[in-house]
Amino acid sequence: MKILENQVMAEQQNKQQIKVRYNETSALFASQFIINTSAEDITINFSSGPMNDPTSGETILPVHTRISMTMPGARRLHAVLGNILAQQGGGQVAGEEIPANAQARIPDIKQ
Repeated sequence: MKILENQVMAEQQNKQQIKVRYNETSALFASQFIINTSAEDITINFSSGPMNDPTSGETILPVHTRISMTMPGARRLHAVLGNILAQQGGGQVAGEEIPANAQARIPDIKQ
């Protein structure tokens, strides 16, 4: 978290000094996410992971948090995350595809 705060502060130093205050200090873990997009914005739906519904037996992905942002905001987030992952020695290499087992499988809907 400190790296992200430092980058935010560094980006803002040319404009003005900004102090970060956390209104909520708890954090929810997310290992899965679903992205919804429109021409104007991106919404990221976060989940801790799939669960089995005991009544129906279906596997569900409960979403606990949704964050929406503009396309320019999403580009800034992408750049910051890319920098952090590069510093940590991880992340996806440009042009590398996401593995099939990491992609959502959308069931065929019978009409």
